[in-house]
Amino acid sequence: MIFQCETSIVPFGWQGFAYVSCIWRHRNVKKVVTVFTLMAFLYVTLLLIQNGYDEQLRARNLGLKINIIKWVAAGDAEGSDSDRRIFFHETSGRGDLSFRQTCTVESAARHNPDRPIQVFMTADRLDYSSPWLEVLQNYANVSVVVTDPKSYFANTPLERWYNQGEWRNSLHKTVHLSDYMRVLTLLKGGGMYMDLDYVTIKRLDEKQLWNFILFETGDMKLLTNSVVHLERGHRLIDEMIQRLVKYYDPNEYMWHGPSMISHIMSRTCAVKRGQPESNNCTDVRLLPHSYFAPVSNTEWQVLFSNATDETLAQLKNASYGVHCWSGKSNGEHLKVHSNQLYAVLAREHCPHTVALGSADYLA
Repeated sequence: MIFQCETSIVPFGWQGFAYVSCIWRHRNVKKVVTVFTLMAFLYVTLLLIQNGYDEQLRARNLGLKINIIKWVAAGDAEGSDSDRRIFFHETSGRGDLSFRQTCTVESAARHNPDRPIQVFMTADRLDYSSPWLEVLQNYANVSVVVTDPKSYFANTPLERWYNQGEWRNSLHKTVHLSDYMRVLTLLKGGGMYMDLDYVTIKRLDEKQLWNFILFETGDMKLLTNSVVHLERGHRLIDEMIQRLVKYYDPNEYMWHGPSMISHIMSRTCAVKRGQPESNNCTDVRLLPHSYFAPVSNTEWQVLFSNATDETLAQLKNASYGVHCWSGKSNGEHLKVHSNQLYAVLAREHCPHTVALGSADYLA
């Protein structure tokens, strides 16, 4: 770029200004400045995206009041009260929650307004086209935690498992990522994990539901990782981490969840199958399936049959939540204005979800 600016005819005090003005009038300089400005804008935009601020800004621009944060190490997601949080993971890569998943989060938030509710989303971008955020914005205690799995696993005992990527070729990759990620979240900050196919039907008693593991079935032979609470630093979290590091089988569905927890409790706490009183660990409670799985996974069809006053009374008296077994029931029509047990529970415990849902919908 070669050009000349004549400033000798300009009074001395104005020569600098005249020179700059001359340079600016040159079209090549304008192109350089324009490109530089565009690059600076793109750089700032990239920084915003990397820090999750664009999601919060986009939500605000759409008139949504939902709290959206980007997960960062030692950030807001693992604050001083993280032991009290109730958290969920969406690990399929979707940018939104289905109606049934939204109902799960809403019911937990509705009955526990003084506890942090965190929804970890592993999608690159959130989806604003479905009404899930419109529903959840009604609850000030709900936060959506945008999470990059690679960063989340970095500098942890499970980083190698994630980076080696054998799990990506598994038929159960979404389940396995969830199994590993929930234990990692407990390691980072403790709290209460729940699968995204529950309906919470009453306030979760923090005294009773603290450092607990649930039996999955009435025969009390298998423990579950679908709902669990362990406080930050609990020794059983380290036991789980060690086992997840040592053993991985991409072909096994339950090996890294219920089977793992059952094995650890048998070895560490001398728990015998079908004998909950055999637990000799005083720092963790084993709770009956009725607390969260009053309808068993072999009787899930009950959820889509007519509710009775007797059934509803039993649930209200004996249970904190109802497991709806999405792995088996997702193909079943949930008619939200019918007398189906699931529908009756949804209308009472996740009313905003029902209000924005259709008359008949699938998850």
